[in-house]
Amino acid sequence: MAASTLAPARPARVGWVTWTLLVVGVLGASVSAILIRYAQEAHPLAISFWRCAAGAVVLVPFGRKGFSQMRPQGWLLPAVAGVFLAAHFATWITSLELTSVANSVLLVTTAPMFVAVAARFLLKEHMKAAVWAGIVLSFAGTALIAGSSGTVGPSSLVGDALALVGAATVAGYALAGQVARRKLGIIEYAVITYGVGAMVLLIVSLVAGVQLFAFSLDTWVAIAAIVIGPQMLGHTMLNYVVKDIDATTVYVAAMAEPPIAIGLAYLLFEEAPSVLVYPGGIAILIGIFMVSRARRQPPELVE
Repeated sequence: MAASTLAPARPARVGWVTWTLLVVGVLGASVSAILIRYAQEAHPLAISFWRCAAGAVVLVPFGRKGFSQMRPQGWLLPAVAGVFLAAHFATWITSLELTSVANSVLLVTTAPMFVAVAARFLLKEHMKAAVWAGIVLSFAGTALIAGSSGTVGPSSLVGDALALVGAATVAGYALAGQVARRKLGIIEYAVITYGVGAMVLLIVSLVAGVQLFAFSLDTWVAIAAIVIGPQMLGHTMLNYVVKDIDATTVYVAAMAEPPIAIGLAYLLFEEAPSVLVYPGGIAILIGIFMVSRARRQPPELVE
């Protein structure tokens, strides 16, 4: 009798924990753009470097066993993903200095469009009509947003372009990771990609003469918050819950990130989106939903 009464409670508890972790992941990822704004004393390359380097250092102790069992060729694809990740952080974080939070977070969210197109032409993946329709709708929204104006002044076309490059490079990261993770655990994959990304960003920063250390305490706190929040509690949680909740549901939940970030930017920085951002953003999010649902293989999010 006792066993029969206790049996139903276990699934309910596991379900509650999983959904809670999903909410934590979405909220953690949603504050990325806001925390980056608070760390603007640091160069975008410096923020990108510390985000990758700290993420790798935190995870290294958990992947020791996996690394000892890896073959040399197993490092190649994660390393390629790390190069794409470095390019993603460098371009997207820079975009936040040149354009509004609304434009930046909505444009970088178009990553699934680039993944779908690349999968079609590079991996010869068959694309349903719904995927093509979602791509067209999403890029129509992108056209509306690009160059729109907000309360902070005319939106920089360079910033908008960098956000789109950030979307394209995270698509490269996702495609490389999709293949690499067939034989590689999430911890080992993350350590290699973060580590390679950090090395690439370190080299570029040194060549460009970017300051990596002399920051105020407030900036260091913001950088630490970026690592703890968006990096560890954000996307780590989203990747973790995929084993219990299907990837499409997780990605659709993650679509709450842009509205949350835009709302916080308005409350904290009085940064109101322009009129065109609303229909453009809705078109992008609907397009992403269509593509994600049709492909059932949405990419990782790394904002």
